[in-house]
Order: sequence, then C-alpha cells, then structure tokens
Amino acid sequence: MVLLRKSIPQKTNLQTAAELGVMQKMKIEELANKIIDDSEMPDDYKACAKAIGIGVEDVFNKLSIYMAFSFLNGVFSYDDADFAMNAVWSAMLNYVMEKDIHLVEPCYSIYIAFDEGEYDHCDGNDPIEKYTKPLLKRILEQNA
Repeated sequence: MVLLRKSIPQKTNLQTAAELGVMQKMKIEELANKIIDDSEMPDDYKACAKAIGIGVEDVFNKLSIYMAFSFLNGVFSYDDADFAMNAVWSAMLNYVMEKDIHLVEPCYSIYIAFDEGEYDHCDGNDPIEKYTKPLLKRILEQNA
C-alpha cells in the first residue's frame, strides 16, 4: 500500500512580498515610536535597514513618508512628528556627510515641510495649515 502525502502549500512570491511589506511597516513604526520617545540610537537606522533588507537611505525615506502620512491622518501630533523629523534630519545629515552623498529625497523635502510649520511667517496664517500640510500632501502624492 502506498501512502500519499499531502503536499504542503508553498508560499507564493506574492505572499512573501506581502509579509515583507508588513515586516517593513512594523520595523518603520517601531523606529518612529523610538524616535518620538527620544530613545533611538544612531545605529538604529542601520539596524532597521538590515532587518528589512533595504538601504539606510530607504529607511530615511520610508520613515519620513510614514511620519508625514501619520501626521496628516492624526496618528501623531504636529509636535511629535516635527520632533521626529528633526531627529531623522540629524541622523540623515550625519549619514550623508559620512558617505559623501547628496541629501536623501523625499526625506529632506518632508523635513523642510515640517520646518515650515515651526515659525510664524508673518502673514496671519497658521503655518502648519498653510505651509506644512499642503507641502506634505504634495510630497506624498509625488511619492505614492
């Protein structure tokens, strides 16, 4: 008598890609929360990149896009998102100077958009509403 074994279904590339996307999102969220809690370390960006199999520049971009999206959707306050982007800016600046490369985009543009909300533009408008939010929406549309 021959026993037939049920074949174990193999994961498809699509399933694997979806799982990778979920893992990337979780690691980016984890890093974002560490930054907001002011507990991130300089090597956390490299560790995140290694854990999800992307370059450090991609971590800066994914993290910045996540912060912009989360702020616009009310997940993070302006103050928390701005604080986080100032930390990301500092880490990115150190990284690009060490590697002697150009500023990372759209990370830099997102940092600038948050920066626009930090001061009064002397036009009587709320700088976050008038400058930061429209800039972030435009950047996210361009990087969808």
